[in-house]
Amino acid sequence: MKYEQLGTDYIDDVIADALYVREVEYFHYQFDKQNFEEMIKQDLPLEYKEQLKARIKETEEQMDKVEQVYQALRKQIRNEEAHKKAVKRTTIRRDK
Repeated sequence: MKYEQLGTDYIDDVIADALYVREVEYFHYQFDKQNFEEMIKQDLPLEYKEQLKARIKETEEQMDKVEQVYQALRKQIRNEEAHKKAVKRTTIRRDK
């Protein structure tokens, strides 16, 4: 489709926002994983540790999916300079 009403700035901003959200999502999964790993080191019942190991595995799988989406989004960047400008615009909007 040839977009007549959606400008390139809008498209660039959507991609920049989507990348930001994936970064936040990945950060939280990584944060959870680190917490689970620390909890396993504690003196906990074996059953609970096994549950934590399962959560770590699930979390790592989610992190992999987020990374795949992130890389797919990066491929949609039409121009690195335009992307940098979009990141600035979207950061300003988030900081308001």
